[in-house]
Amino acid sequence: MSGRTSSPGWLDGISLEVRCLCIISFVSAMGFGIQSPAIPVFGQSLGMGSAMIGLIIASFPFARLLMAWPGGSLVNHLGEYRVLGGGLTLLALSSLGAGLAGSAQELLVFRGLCGVGSIFYSISAMSLMLRTTDASNRGRAAGLFMGAYYVGAVTGPAIGSLFVGMSVRLPFFIYGAATGAAAIVALVLLRHLRHRRSPQTAQAPASVGVAQALRLTSYRAALASNFAIGFAVYGVRVSVLPLFLLVVLQQPAKWIGIGLTVGALAQTLLLPKSGQWADAWGRKPTLILGLLLVLCSFLIILGGQSLTAYLIGMAAMGLGTAFCSTSAAAIAGDTADGRGGTVIATYQMSADLGMVVGPVLIGLIAQYQSYPIALACTAALLVLATLISLAMPGKRPQERHRE
Repeated sequence: MSGRTSSPGWLDGISLEVRCLCIISFVSAMGFGIQSPAIPVFGQSLGMGSAMIGLIIASFPFARLLMAWPGGSLVNHLGEYRVLGGGLTLLALSSLGAGLAGSAQELLVFRGLCGVGSIFYSISAMSLMLRTTDASNRGRAAGLFMGAYYVGAVTGPAIGSLFVGMSVRLPFFIYGAATGAAAIVALVLLRHLRHRRSPQTAQAPASVGVAQALRLTSYRAALASNFAIGFAVYGVRVSVLPLFLLVVLQQPAKWIGIGLTVGALAQTLLLPKSGQWADAWGRKPTLILGLLLVLCSFLIILGGQSLTAYLIGMAAMGLGTAFCSTSAAAIAGDTADGRGGTVIATYQMSADLGMVVGPVLIGLIAQYQSYPIALACTAALLVLATLISLAMPGKRPQERHRE
């Protein structure tokens, strides 16, 4: 069907697989948010110090980063269906194990296994989402998939704070039950994908490798953008910017949560629309627009030096992140074209790496130099990512697909 539609509905051209993955994404993210507030309280109840609690919290993203490449290889060899089901099952069982943990060491092990299950699930889900969607609709699919995740991520902590008062172990059991239910949904509704490859993929060339993908300027731009967003938004925004608010702007701590909520809401509300625009306008303009918005958000906060500027900057950061995440994910999908689990894994690793490096590096600069210099360095990284993105081709996905 090649006719133009002036205003496609959110689900037009979105496969059954993607709709199922959106449900799973929401349930998984909400469950993760429910148990997040319980970790420090649970750690204290087991007699842990702050360092051990921090190590347990860090074990989840560290395991994700460590196992991303093996997860991508498994997707290439076993297919998305098996890795998706296995990842969700491991996530459910390890969450239940964490709830039953009787020592710091047990909780550390189970939280690490949760990270392994999480990265296996997320790589296979994103690979499946991008593979089962036509190139002209990948932006919208990515927007819906990520939008479902962020709705769950925003609502989860609020719900979780209610359960912590009942029992510090209960949120882990709820998370385990939620991901277990998601695993059943995936295994039942997606059982037609249980064969390693679909008929279309079976006739396709061999899997796209990372070395081959890195030759493409568009894929390099997606990696640079994802690293910069992980560094600035998912790293600096939640670590250094709150301290900037307290130390430099000298505002009450309540504005930390309000600012993060403003950014999260702006990002969540724009995600479905930003995906449509990534398909209609092309990947390059939406990616550059997103990076410029995130760059401007840091400049607004740095230049305004006021609570109003801080909140405006957080909102702009959320809007820019929505554009970047949908367009960069669509670029990764265009590159892999359903035949590159390690391509998707490397794309996700770039954001995880940014999340690890950003808070540490910018935190050190803020501590030993100043907060303005630290934020200026973050802005410089965003400028570099924007320049890399300017070099990518400007063709729309439909035009690339026909060539």
